[in-house]
Amino acid sequence: MDVEKVKAYAALMQEQQLKVLTVEDGDFKLHLEAQEKTSAQPQPAVKDDAGDSGAHTIDAGQVGTFYIDKDEDGKDTYTAEGEAVKKGDVLGVIEAMKVFNDVVSDVDGTVEEILVGNGEGVEYGQPLISIRQEGD
Repeated sequence: MDVEKVKAYAALMQEQQLKVLTVEDGDFKLHLEAQEKTSAQPQPAVKDDAGDSGAHTIDAGQVGTFYIDKDEDGKDTYTAEGEAVKKGDVLGVIEAMKVFNDVVSDVDGTVEEILVGNGEGVEYGQPLISIRQEGD
C-alpha cells in the first residue's frame, strides 16, 4: 500500500468536499468515507486568494479544534463577519487536549470572512479569519 497515494486521495476528498470516495486500480482498492460533522453549520473551505485580496489573516497558532461559538446552541459568538474588531479582541478559541487557547486579533479592522467552520479541526498556520484593516 502506497501511503502517499492514500494521503493524496484523502486530500482530494477533502478539497472536493466528497462524502465517499472509492478507487480501484488493479490490486489496489481504497474506500474512504467522511465523518459526519457535529456542527449544523456548513463547513466553508479555506479560500486560496485570501492573501491576494489585501485582507489580513488571523492564523491558527496550534493544531486543534476551532470554535467561533461561545456556547453549544450557537446563539453567542466571539465575532461575526462584518463586525469591527480591535487589536487584542478574542475572535475565537482553539481547543487542544481540553485546553482552550484564545485566538486574538493582532490588528484593528472589520471581519471580512470567517474561513473555518465552528468545531472544525485546524492545523498550525492555517488561516482562520480574514480582516480588512482600518485604512485599507
